[in-house]
Parts: sequence; C-alpha cells; structure tokens
Amino acid sequence: MRRLFLSAALLLALPAAHAANCDGLPALAAPVVRGLCAGIVADGLSQPRGIALLADGGVLFTELGRWDGASGRLLLLRRQGDQWQKQVLLKGLDRPHGVTQLPDGSILLGEVGRISRFTLDKPEQRQQLATLPIRQRHPLSTFTLAGDTLYVNVGSSSNNCEQASAAERQAGHCPEAEGDEAAGVVRRYRWDGSALQYQGIFARGLRNSMAIAVHPSGSVLQVENSRDAIHLPLGLPNDNELPHDELNLLQAGQHYGWPYCYDNAVAAPEFPGYDCRSTRKPLRLLPAHAAPLGMSWWSGSQAPAAWRNWLVIGYHGYRQHGQRIVAFPTDARGLPRGPSVTLLGPWRGQHGPAGPVEIKSAADGSLWFSDDRNGQLIRLVAKPAS
Repeated sequence: MRRLFLSAALLLALPAAHAANCDGLPALAAPVVRGLCAGIVADGLSQPRGIALLADGGVLFTELGRWDGASGRLLLLRRQGDQWQKQVLLKGLDRPHGVTQLPDGSILLGEVGRISRFTLDKPEQRQQLATLPIRQRHPLSTFTLAGDTLYVNVGSSSNNCEQASAAERQAGHCPEAEGDEAAGVVRRYRWDGSALQYQGIFARGLRNSMAIAVHPSGSVLQVENSRDAIHLPLGLPNDNELPHDELNLLQAGQHYGWPYCYDNAVAAPEFPGYDCRSTRKPLRLLPAHAAPLGMSWWSGSQAPAAWRNWLVIGYHGYRQHGQRIVAFPTDARGLPRGPSVTLLGPWRGQHGPAGPVEIKSAADGSLWFSDDRNGQLIRLVAKPAS
C-alpha cells in the first residue's frame, strides 16, 4: 500500500533546476518526479520511434525519416564505457516504426505495408513475412510480440469514416471498418519459428493502436488515439476536451466503438442511431488528444521500488495534455488501480514540444523512450542514493 499512496511531496515535487548529468549521461532539461532523472542517450536523430532492447544489452531503434519518402533508418546502439555508439544497420526504409527481437535472436521490422525479418549479422538479407494494408491516414506498422503471438495495428484510413454515405451512416455502417480487410483493427499472427501465420482480426473498433502491451498474466492492453474535430458536428467551440483518448483491455472478437461510438459508449454524431451497448467501454478514459504512442510496465527487480510494476504511458500530443510521461499503479493483472502520476514533463526541447513515442522497460531497471520531435533517445532511471 505504501507504493500506491506515495506522499504528495514525492509525487508533485518537480524541481526547477536540472542536474548536469544522469547516470553518466547529459541530463534532459525537463521536470521529473523526485527520485528519478532522465539522461539523453542519443541526440540529433531523425524522428526516432520504435525501440527494441536486445538480449545482449544492445538497443535497436527506428528513425522514421520523412513522411514523404523512403528515408528511414534502423540503428544499433552499444555501450562503450559511459558512451553509447551508434551503427546504421539499414537505410532507405519506408517510414519504419515497430521493431522487436524474436526468441531466436532475429529481428522483426515494420515498415509501411509490411513486416520483415533479418538477422543482426546480415541485416541486408531481409525476408518479408507479412503484407499489411496501406492506410493513408494511419499507415505505420506497430506490433507487440507475446510468446508466439504477434498483435499488429492496422490503423484507420480516415478520421471518423467521413467517406460514408448518408444512407450508410443512417444504417450504422462504415465500409472501411467492416469485413475481413477492415481498418481500425488489431490483427493477430502466430510466429511458428520461420513464418508469420495470419490468425485473423483480434479486436475491432480501434482507430489507431500505436501501443499494444501484453502483461505476463495475459492481459492485452491498447491505447487508442481517438478522433479529431468532434466539435464541428456537435456545435462546440473546440475539441480540446473531447473525445477522450482511451486505455482498452482487449479481448478476442470484441468491438471497441470506432467510428460509431466514443468515450463511454456515446454514439458519434455521424452515427446517432448506433446501439453502443454492443461495444466494449474503455478500461480508462485518458485526456483528450493526449495521443498515447508508447506503453510499458516498469517491471523487473531492478526497477525503482516506488514505481515497480506501474504502467507507464507516453503522451505524444502537442496540445495541453501531451508532452509528458505518466504512470498508473496496477493490480496483479497489470490493470490500473489508481490515478495516474506524471513522471516526466510536460517539457519543450530544442526543436519544440516533447513528443515521447516508444517506451521500453530494461533489465537494468531503466526506462527507455524516444522523442521524435526533438530527435532524442532518453533513459529514465532512479537517482543514486545520496
């Protein structure tokens, strides 16, 4: 109980001054909760996104590059003393995002429209394992591996199915959200040791699942980047507080609302007659336009005791609720059981508002994350006891 009810002084004290270094790295100039510090591992990157912490201590990360061409890269970091050395493994990639290591040591890499596999000693020899639909609005390939199961995001092509005809809206039917090739879904694949076997759509009604996490207990969590511009059909002055982004507990075969419903099963103004009772409500409503892009449990015996097993989510949004990293205390299933606490932020970097993306918990107790707007990889750790 002590961890759950941390004192207000611990939770809210965000020092104005920033240490010169953090665990041997240059300290990030950002408000950080007492007892932690954030160190900059790498800087000057081109939109760093996905992170894979390798079994041998190395770190892979993707650089998205430009949105209008194949300028992405995959890089490897290895520690040499107090320094992290970068090595470019692949370049000319099409907006790479997801990356993970398979049990055999090989690597899965997601680009727009495909997932490929390679070994670290021969990265140029890539084997394409899966072809994905290319969605113009949300094309990035994001996935999470749990055992032999790969959960893959297929984001929506639209904001809220604005291409549907009046008759389709009246009937509660969005063409892109229905059928075997639906968008706004999470797909499931099985890794059999040499190939990915498509197992079908796992869950629907998920506009853009940029972070999916699987707890050791089996809980599958997803963070939802909800729609924009709902104020226009609702006649509101702005959409600053609607709709909420979401934290969802995914279950096979369930529908989570998009584009027909938002928040706690409220019918979208474009689909006023839709029966939202048939959809699953969010596990938690998150702040509107927080844009959660990364999620991980801060796990392991080396994680800071005060935050061990907390669920950490990065809010990438540029509006008032973004530019920060928050954490929730959790139960034995990894589900939130209390209010969130801001661990880091909000902050601005040299190139603008912070944009945390991927979040990964490392075996040494550190928490890694990428900031694509400021081109940085950052490591959050406990400060040494003084």
